[in-house]
Amino acid sequence: MSTNISLTPELELYAKNQVSSGLYNSVSEFMREAVRLHREKNIEHQLYLQAMHKELSLAETEIDQGQLSPFNMHEISERAFNEMDSESAK
Repeated sequence: MSTNISLTPELELYAKNQVSSGLYNSVSEFMREAVRLHREKNIEHQLYLQAMHKELSLAETEIDQGQLSPFNMHEISERAFNEMDSESAK
């Protein structure tokens, strides 16, 4: 499959410099890696959002049942990160 893309002059120069540095054999190889990294970052972001939603729902239930006091966003975020880590390890 072949796809042509247009880069700004700044991004084109950056990609070519990455090839010149010896890290990549071609701009195409560099772009494939960039897309792979973007996909991985997007997956991680989706896992984080799912984990955060789960933890916020749990916190809402705990609040409704009088089990959570005081509201601690740091703790909820930490639990979400832990949940995300366990999901990505599967």
